[in-house]
Amino acid sequence: MDFAVGVSVFLVTAAFAFAFVPGIIAPFADPGTADPVTANRIADDLAADRLTAAGDEYVLDADRTADFFGDPDPVGALAVPQFRTVNVTVENASGNTSSPVTVGGERAAAGPETPSNADVTTAWRPVTVHDRRLELIVRVW
Repeated sequence: MDFAVGVSVFLVTAAFAFAFVPGIIAPFADPGTADPVTANRIADDLAADRLTAAGDEYVLDADRTADFFGDPDPVGALAVPQFRTVNVTVENASGNTSSPVTVGGERAAAGPETPSNADVTTAWRPVTVHDRRLELIVRVW
């Protein structure tokens, strides 16, 4: 009886280890998978600091936003790992259209188009510009 209980506990423990340990280390092992940490970090940085006036989180400053998107390589200014690709877009929050808006005379889109066959992580933040409700969308793959 003791042997059967001991073997049963061992088998349950081994099955648990084989089932859950790969899932625990997977985000750190494969650079080809989605990256929610990077997407959220970039979205927070842009919506709460880099594109806003001092003290106005989620209220984009039109001049700073236009300067960011007018830069020849705006994504290069972000802290992104070399093996990641980033697309940053500001879109209408109404959901009627998914095309980028114009902020301060600049088209608010940076980075390459999102491929249809990539594992893409999306982070978005509701923002306003001149009392217009918009969405800042960051896609990482």
